[in-house]
Amino acid sequence: MKTLSLRARLTLFYSTILTVILAVFGFLFYDALGLVLENKLTAELRDRVVYLAAFQRLQAGEARLVFNPNDRREAYLVQSAARYYQVFQLPSGVLLVQSQELEMMGARLSPEEVRALAGAQEFTDLQLETERLRFHNAVITGNNATSFLVRVGIPLTPADEAQRGFLRSLLFLMPLGVLVSALAGWQMARRALNPLAQLAAAARKIDIEKLQQRLPTRGTGDEVDEVAAAFNETLARLENSVGQMKQFTASISHELRTPLTTLRGEAEIALLQASSVEDYRHALTSQLEEFNKLSHMINQLLILASAEAGEIQWMERSVDLSGLVGSLVDQLEPVAAAKKITLETNTPPNINVRGDASWIERVILNLLDNAIKFSSEGGHVRVSVKAEDGDAVLRVADTGMGIQAEALPHIFERFYRAEPSRSKQIEGVGLGLSLVKWIVDRHRGRIQVESQVGKGSCFTVWLPLASASAGR
Repeated sequence: MKTLSLRARLTLFYSTILTVILAVFGFLFYDALGLVLENKLTAELRDRVVYLAAFQRLQAGEARLVFNPNDRREAYLVQSAARYYQVFQLPSGVLLVQSQELEMMGARLSPEEVRALAGAQEFTDLQLETERLRFHNAVITGNNATSFLVRVGIPLTPADEAQRGFLRSLLFLMPLGVLVSALAGWQMARRALNPLAQLAAAARKIDIEKLQQRLPTRGTGDEVDEVAAAFNETLARLENSVGQMKQFTASISHELRTPLTTLRGEAEIALLQASSVEDYRHALTSQLEEFNKLSHMINQLLILASAEAGEIQWMERSVDLSGLVGSLVDQLEPVAAAKKITLETNTPPNINVRGDASWIERVILNLLDNAIKFSSEGGHVRVSVKAEDGDAVLRVADTGMGIQAEALPHIFERFYRAEPSRSKQIEGVGLGLSLVKWIVDRHRGRIQVESQVGKGSCFTVWLPLASASAGR
């Protein structure tokens, strides 16, 4: 079964709601109209009873209306009020007086019915073949203690006809109104959904080669603009991700091509020129170095992929950052000394952060390794740790070659090398800082770099203190 379009569903929904509202209010008004009309007729009936009471004469077993026939107005009013008029003697139930209208309608009552009406409620309804009447029943005692049942009636047919007319009009106009409203709703839904259709058409034109395009906004700030803005934000993120993927593909291709070319060249030279076991041993030793580089790069890629996929186990606990920095500085002291680089530390004790000690160790080790690697002989590397505003602040500064200003925004991207001209002399594939950034973000921290070419670089890492982290 084909699903209805949004436009059709909106129209159907509004039409259904309108139908229910019209039906409920229409029939409520129908009942209210009948009640109002009947109450009005009942009030008129009371007025007739009060008016006729001034002209009733009940004496000597007789009942009659006494008025001046020469007074046309009085005669007309009495005759009109007594159009439906009956008088019965009690308790015999004998009919004494009956208006001509009731006599022609055949409105006769048995003695039992008369006695029942004498003890019944004030108003009773009587359904005849051609009329529905409402009677006012009153027991009146004459001069000689004779009782009479006096009934004055009024037709309810006008009220019934008015109700039926209203019902006919309601049943005719309600479907017509619903139809007109449905047509108007269909057009309004079309106009309301037209911007969405335009957005859909614009979105269909965007493919992987046109991610720089954006959906148009009308500047109204309504829900459609919000959808377009949200979609544009998604496109921007997608464009950035695709750009990173392209850059990643190009970078990894370049990084893999260099060692593979080296391996192929050395193998070809060994096959063509090597004449002794020592020559082959030298070629294999050189190739092992390239294999180690490839293995290191692949391991870092696997770590990053596992980290982003959420497959790495995380063990958070209190970590002594001061002690960890001191231990790693001691381990790297021989490496720095081999390059005649001075390592300076300023690490007050008992500065603890909350996180995974092994991953925090990777951050410190990577930053120290980069500082030593990119510093020339006789340089200085300074490491400091301090507590500041609920964070532990780790700074690693060097007096190395520095980073160009245009390269600073990209140094945490994969395979990015700030000094491509020196990449052959300095080991590394440009993945270490990407991993550092991920680890710092995972620890709810932040990292910042300041650098000047020829003067050195300073990496600053903020990590929440163990006590502050527990309260967050």
